[in-house]
Amino acid sequence: MKARKIKELLIFALFVFPAVAFVLFATDIPFVMNLYYSVFDWNGIGKNMKFVGLDNFIKIFTNDRLFWQGVRFTLKFAVFYVIIVNIISLAIALPLSRPGRTSSFGRAFYYIPYIISLTTLSLLWKFIFGPGFESLYNLTGWEFFNWSWVGTPKLVFYVIIIMTVWQNVGFYMVNYIAGIIAVPRELMEAARIDGASSFQVLRKITLPLIMPAASICMLTSLTFAFKLFDIIMVFTKGGPANSTITVAYNIYREAFTKSNYGMATAKSLVFVVFVLMVTVVQLKITKSREVEA
Repeated sequence: MKARKIKELLIFALFVFPAVAFVLFATDIPFVMNLYYSVFDWNGIGKNMKFVGLDNFIKIFTNDRLFWQGVRFTLKFAVFYVIIVNIISLAIALPLSRPGRTSSFGRAFYYIPYIISLTTLSLLWKFIFGPGFESLYNLTGWEFFNWSWVGTPKLVFYVIIIMTVWQNVGFYMVNYIAGIIAVPRELMEAARIDGASSFQVLRKITLPLIMPAASICMLTSLTFAFKLFDIIMVFTKGGPANSTITVAYNIYREAFTKSNYGMATAKSLVFVVFVLMVTVVQLKITKSREVEA
């Protein structure tokens, strides 16, 4: 019996080891190394590393206006993006959850942009708001096409929202469709027999029962918003006048433009703690609203 248990344990370890090793080398070890580098003044390349203790963290909280400007922009983007993309995705998922060829075509239509890389889409939209709108203005004379969409801070923010929502709405739509399909049909039919309207069925039955799917969508959209980098890198580079700089792009510039790797790792740790706090709050709110059929 003992030999059999040892054999089962070894087989279990053999199957689990690759996943554990991947997590260890891809996340845990880099995180510990970040903790180590954050207390040094280091350019990321040279061998000379000057120990500075908590000076990097003190500078972040007392003398780094650009970092906190990035935090404000990231939070603002996260609020708008999470609300808009989830509302639109749910609105699209409700009619497309019904079986049929039209629904299948609609799902594919909305999902296709999601499989295209953000870098490619950024270049595409950059062309649209540049030479594309310029050509349309020359043809129509409409002032709308002559606005400085990328050069005006307020306008470029809404452009980024439109781009990201358009690209990701298909992913969240699929999650909401899966949640809607899983709702027991007998509950909805019983409610209709009792005289409930379509809106009442949606509000009292469908929405409460798809909250697990909503929790996933809220979490993934929030994560995407906090990690926003590709579009900023390709489309705006943080401009105009640093009005679209995100925390991720600020950390990137600190490490690879200013060659201040120690400060960049300190910023990443501060941001990780902040994201964890926001995520915990969001999960508690959404989990408290989940119900079982």
